[in-house]
Amino acid sequence: MDNYKITQYSVNSILGFVESSQIAIPEIQRPFVWKEKEVKDLIDSLYEGYPIGYLIVWQNSKVRLKGFGKGGTKKILIDGQQRVTALMAALLGKDVLDDQYRAKKIRIAFNPLSGPEEEHFAVYSDAVEEDPRWIPDISALFRRDFSFRQFEKEYKDRNPGEDFSDLEQNIDTLKGIVKHQVGIVELSFQLDIDVVSEIFIRINLQGKPLNQEDFAMSKISVNEEFDGDYIRNTIDYFCHLLKEPSFYDLMIQGDPDFAASRYGQALAWCKDAGSLLYNPSYADVLKVVLISSFGKTRVGDLVNLLSGKTGRRGQVSRQLTEESFHKLAEGVLAFVSEKNFRGFLAALDKAGYKTGRLIYSQSVLNNCYAMYLLMDRKGIADKDKSSLIGKWMAMTLMTGHYQGSPDSVIARDVENIEREGFASYLAQIESLRMGEDFFESVLPDRFATTTARTAPFLAYMAALASDDVYALYSKDRKLSDLYEARTESYQILPKAFLASCGFRTREIYGQVANITYLPSEVKAVVKKKSPAQYRDDLDKLMDEKEIAASLASLDLDPAIFEVDESSVEAFLSERRKKMAMRLKSYYDSL
Repeated sequence: MDNYKITQYSVNSILGFVESSQIAIPEIQRPFVWKEKEVKDLIDSLYEGYPIGYLIVWQNSKVRLKGFGKGGTKKILIDGQQRVTALMAALLGKDVLDDQYRAKKIRIAFNPLSGPEEEHFAVYSDAVEEDPRWIPDISALFRRDFSFRQFEKEYKDRNPGEDFSDLEQNIDTLKGIVKHQVGIVELSFQLDIDVVSEIFIRINLQGKPLNQEDFAMSKISVNEEFDGDYIRNTIDYFCHLLKEPSFYDLMIQGDPDFAASRYGQALAWCKDAGSLLYNPSYADVLKVVLISSFGKTRVGDLVNLLSGKTGRRGQVSRQLTEESFHKLAEGVLAFVSEKNFRGFLAALDKAGYKTGRLIYSQSVLNNCYAMYLLMDRKGIADKDKSSLIGKWMAMTLMTGHYQGSPDSVIARDVENIEREGFASYLAQIESLRMGEDFFESVLPDRFATTTARTAPFLAYMAALASDDVYALYSKDRKLSDLYEARTESYQILPKAFLASCGFRTREIYGQVANITYLPSEVKAVVKKKSPAQYRDDLDKLMDEKEIAASLASLDLDPAIFEVDESSVEAFLSERRKKMAMRLKSYYDSL
């Protein structure tokens, strides 16, 4: 067939296709994101005869449907899931899933006697239920056993004295919305996902991009022959369980077959997972598994592999599809494994990443977990994995390893790791990018930045957390606890003091080498004074030996109390160098 064809179908036909699984809506098993008002507005648009946009399906010629003979093939709905789900909920009374994966009804009410200034439709409410003019749930009108004559008699009995001249016409108009024609754009199975995305954008009036992760999840779930539906549920349920462990009981009750499977059993630990540093989305899971199990970074590559596309034009291999689904299943199970997940987080905790605030980005976390799973697949011992992943995380933050073109960097990483081994490849990076000049010159310069959310500074804070360093001039408050609590940063050399020394630019007073985090009792003593001004008051908090130890623990020179206009820049320069050397010692200790 051509790249795509457009066919008009009635709403009734489309709902029939979905009920018979001729069109698959994988998202029907995921939380429905539309608000009830949006469902009401969709029904109102159909009632008024307005268009509701195209639906886009992707032909899947490799999935046979029961009851459709040899020619029966399944089509995956890749745009229009929310609209079709809304129609099934409102017109057929089908349940949808709320954000807790619990089945619920969406009931849309209809007032066939509404005047010109009144609403025809409303979301069901107690007020609607009590008003006899309203039909509380329009799905009753679309049942096969609906009798207008019986309805008319009962409705008129409930509303004596009303004008019923338009009643039958309005009911017929509502029931007629299932005859409304909707265009279905059917895309060829042979199209690559990039071409599908381009067609999607050109057809979609809003010009929004096709979410390739959603596309891949749809592709996964419709292949029940190779456990695609269970793989998809494993990803969805895992991500939800990490946020809501109590959902586990609902999962067992609502999906007992899945819960009893090896996939469901792999998630049992999540009910007691507690609060974790890493809370991936389904897109994160796909990206990590794609890297760790397939050595690829493009979701489109995964879709093509699951489709069995061999690279030869028009050729599809069932064996490739089966192998790809097997590899995907094992990769997902490795991702959700308690041993792997907790092992990864324990390694990060040991390296000082004890709070989400120290994580530079979710993508860095994803990439590091992919490396951890890759090491696991290679059979590297747990102790070595812990050490190597701590170094890898620190290396990426200090050097900006993933900046620029992260996908190409990751692809190169995987290729080199496969060929040379993880430890050997990391040693090469260290040799090329983390030599003496890096720690003596490059890294200190990066601590002159005025942005505290830079990757090198987060690595420095992780190093302090790893050493359980206490806050400046404190005996009992750890710096990492203050940082996690989002304590406001404190200027070591206050802005007013620096201005009196002739340094008024943010590049001096705002640089990260000039900030730390203090508990309230210390702030009450130092306030915004210069170190020389608050020195005597420190005796209330600690003795001289303790003061010296506190300064050293935070890479601050004891000369802080003698800093004046002639030594400001030298003092900050010295701290930047000490911060860099702290990171070197920290890195070597991992």
